[in-house]
Amino acid sequence: AEVHAGLAAASLEIGDGDTAEREARAALENGLDPAAGTALLVRAFLVTGRYDALLAALPDPVAETPAGGQAAAGRGLALLALGQAGPAREAIRNAQRLAPQAPEPDLAAAAAALAVGDRPAAEALIDGVLARHPNAVEALLRKGTMLFEARDARGAIVRFDRAIALVPGHISGRLRRAEALLSLDDPAAARIDIDAVLAQLPNMAPALYLRARMLANTQDWAGVDAALSRMGPALGNFPDGYFLLAVARRGLGRMAQAEDAARRHMARQPTDPRGVRLVAAFALAGNRPEEAVGVLTALANRGGADAESMDLLGQLHAAAGRRAESVAALQQAASLAPNDAGVQARLAAARLAVGDVSGTSAAAGEALRLDPTRQGAREMVAFAALSRGDTAAATAALEQLDPAARRGEAAGVIEGTIRIIRMELGAARVSFANVLRAFGNSVSARMGLVRIAAIEGQRAEVERLLGEVLRLEPGNVDAALQLAAATQPGATRAMEARAVLQAAQAAAPAEPLLAVTLAQVMIRAGEASAAARLLAGDALRAQRSPALAMARAEAHAAAGEWAEAEAASRQALAEAPDSTQARRQLAALMARAGDMPGAETLLRQGLRSQPGDGSLQQALVRLVVDMRGLDAALQAADALVAVPGALPAAYVLRGDLLIAAQRPEEAALAFAGAYAAAPSAILARRLAAAWRSAGKPDAATAALRAWLVREPLDDIAQVMLSQLDIAAGRLADAERRLTDVIARGSEDPVALNNLAWLIGRQPGEPAAGRSQPLAERAYFLAPNPETADTLGWILARNGRAAQALPLLRLAAAGRSADVPDPGAAFRLAFALRSAGAREEALALLQPALADATPFPERAEAERLLAELRSGR
Repeated sequence: AEVHAGLAAASLEIGDGDTAEREARAALENGLDPAAGTALLVRAFLVTGRYDALLAALPDPVAETPAGGQAAAGRGLALLALGQAGPAREAIRNAQRLAPQAPEPDLAAAAAALAVGDRPAAEALIDGVLARHPNAVEALLRKGTMLFEARDARGAIVRFDRAIALVPGHISGRLRRAEALLSLDDPAAARIDIDAVLAQLPNMAPALYLRARMLANTQDWAGVDAALSRMGPALGNFPDGYFLLAVARRGLGRMAQAEDAARRHMARQPTDPRGVRLVAAFALAGNRPEEAVGVLTALANRGGADAESMDLLGQLHAAAGRRAESVAALQQAASLAPNDAGVQARLAAARLAVGDVSGTSAAAGEALRLDPTRQGAREMVAFAALSRGDTAAATAALEQLDPAARRGEAAGVIEGTIRIIRMELGAARVSFANVLRAFGNSVSARMGLVRIAAIEGQRAEVERLLGEVLRLEPGNVDAALQLAAATQPGATRAMEARAVLQAAQAAAPAEPLLAVTLAQVMIRAGEASAAARLLAGDALRAQRSPALAMARAEAHAAAGEWAEAEAASRQALAEAPDSTQARRQLAALMARAGDMPGAETLLRQGLRSQPGDGSLQQALVRLVVDMRGLDAALQAADALVAVPGALPAAYVLRGDLLIAAQRPEEAALAFAGAYAAAPSAILARRLAAAWRSAGKPDAATAALRAWLVREPLDDIAQVMLSQLDIAAGRLADAERRLTDVIARGSEDPVALNNLAWLIGRQPGEPAAGRSQPLAERAYFLAPNPETADTLGWILARNGRAAQALPLLRLAAAGRSADVPDPGAAFRLAFALRSAGAREEALALLQPALADATPFPERAEAERLLAELRSGR
């Protein structure tokens, strides 16, 4: 009996449940103690997972005997494994009643407690067993395992030592102790246990796995691969088996086999970020970046992503030009690893790319707080300051860079941009040229040179540089849009700009941005059918992109191909069911085709899922105007106000309809009614704009003042009110208001420009010193004829005529396109005379003053004309 029992116990140690069952039965038949034999039989059934067989072989006992307690405990564990928690608990209670002093019933109760997450109860039961049976090997092993899981490896080893001292050949005890020793970085001691097990069982999978883990710590990839290969199919039973195999085979350079192992691991553990990152790394190594993005995105959608995975995903999105997606991924990475300065720095760069200046400053500041030596973060601080036009802050950040960083691409671009803002164009050109000598593929340096060439009116140079940018970065939105703007009808080099855009698109036919931009240029030129063919090209046809589908719809519609346009819009909506833009486009096409009811139904369907979407609300009421007239549309607008979830967007609908119908005073009354019901910034601004359109600036002023009593820090309302103040001659009020807005950190170019103009009107050097930085920032943030005029005039009056001339030329050219501006002509003539170009100044000013059109500087302009004619 003892020999059979020993064989059963040994078989259990190596996981051979069938032999263990056979030997346990033989031991019982030969007179082994029934309790001991039943315990062996129970373990044999459990180790092979034959729970139903256990329940059949060991009926529910009733006799109060130790053997009955063992049988009841076994039944409880089998029922627990089968998911029958209630019957399991009943069987375990029966076991504790039948054999109250035996360890097995309480160990079964501990397992039941762990199954419901009650770890304290389980540990208390195990401690109770050890108090009664200090040498209970199974209890010692369980206590050690619980301590190890609680990260008390040293306490666990004490229990494992006692168990092994009692049973020196205990295989699972040695393996558990080896794992604990490895966690304490004691591979020499762990090796003794692992080798002892493998000496008895050379192919035992758990021992081979631990050996592989031990060898991996020394990067003995050949040894790891050999150990894991000996495990055969059992490798898949270990959670990290295929992951470890993938790492080892990558270390051996066997990339195809390594990737296969990594994919096997990902299939088994889809929420393990380590395995997903490994698969992504293989995809990147194989030049399959979109596949890497796909597996990382799937991980994030499953909720298994860690900071490292989201950081990698953010960087991949950034490299592909998906700026918003990059910000979202890096934001999640930062929330998962709030103390990682590198993630914060990359988040700052991503936010800068989408124009989020305050977000850039916050992330860069956090990166520097975590790591004051991180140079990339300082560069982001400087770039954020430049995005605000704040040259003082940018210069301060630049000066804090170490010498190596000062020689870098970013520092050179920052320096050149500071000089552009200060209108030191020659020096800026030198800075960007230096960057290009060191970093020949710098897109940022080229875009800086584009800005200089645009100010100087060198259109051919602008086109050449933009073409180079799109060759290096086909998805560069700014470059593509600048070229498209240069093709506007009447532009002096429209055909040349279009040729550059066409060459860029031909060189990158799979880039949607270039195709859509060129198609819009072609549609504007009356080549809609050709635009549709371009967007249906082989390189684009297979791409699933709502933007491409909507662009195809636009091209087909412009060509009068209504069926094709509607089909493309339906495709866009199918690819992005929540896209309000796609829904509005399809509704417009359906209405154009005469299906007004269908268009209305489509918009109302969208509003059922997105009731507060203002663009869908506006589209619906405009459609009702076309279908049933203004009165019906006003009724529809009023009905939308009552729809749950439609507010606050629906409050503006009635007023907007009346503005569109050129009934501004009625619109103002509608906005006033909505404002009385639910005061808000948007309604206050709409109300003021309506009164202004109605020719009642005092009412507009009163509306804004009333709102600002409630919300004095609403900078948009303050800027609107300052414009009314300027128009009414309340210049001191306007200046005070705008000074407060700018002091709060506003980057509104209108506020900056108007404040610069107000201060610049005042005599004396202090006013000039205050106005010029404001005007520089305004022009940098919004380069247009108005801001160019303000900055140019301030520079001219400050004795910097050479710097003022290109700006004042831009201002005069931009304004003369519609209505000639004698004031702009005077300011340009003033700068020309100061620069020594008297004849050009005279030729410009004479026709500007040929009639009696009044303007504020008329008297000064006439004095200048007299001086020019007299040769003074």
